[in-house]
Amino acid sequence: MRRFLLICSVATLLSCSDNTGPSGVPDAQLHIVRQGTTAPPLVAMRDSFWAKVGDGRELHFNYQGATPADTGEEFLRFEVPGDGLLLKPDGSAFQTGDSIRITITVVDSAYFRFQFEPAGLQFSPDHPARLKVEYLHADHDFNEDGVQNAADTTIEHILDMWKREGTTAPWFRIGSVKFEDLDEIDANILSFTEYAIAW
Repeated sequence: MRRFLLICSVATLLSCSDNTGPSGVPDAQLHIVRQGTTAPPLVAMRDSFWAKVGDGRELHFNYQGATPADTGEEFLRFEVPGDGLLLKPDGSAFQTGDSIRITITVVDSAYFRFQFEPAGLQFSPDHPARLKVEYLHADHDFNEDGVQNAADTTIEHILDMWKREGTTAPWFRIGSVKFEDLDEIDANILSFTEYAIAW
């Protein structure tokens, strides 16, 4: 049911006009969500896996647990369905049995900002890759005014997944599904670039 809602909601968002305008939002004007000061450290800041045509695969990032043997809470999950790979970075189509190494980097441990590689990789719009991010350990003082209040609740309602194509490029809202009771944002991913949770 959640997957159905994700697909339907993202399709609706993408069909609407983008309120960020044709030029997007400059980096200095985007408010990227921060990790809370009491958030556990991440197990890893960078990890990779092989996505393969015909074989659904996924990669998880977790916070450190109380002990080395404890997996810890999930921070990020990236899923590539078996029929999700569309075009390689050189523009050629994937064939049966093809695979590609995917690398995800948490750009800064203090922020919900991620780099996906290889750049130029494209996924099927009918069977997109899926990104799920848990922001339970985010600093919920979203406007950074020193107090958590109704203004921050209002901001949480407009949190979304954003992307940009390079370090000097503007950011664009891509549309996502937010489960505020779970502190979770899910988004369909069609290409590789830099992503962030922001407002």
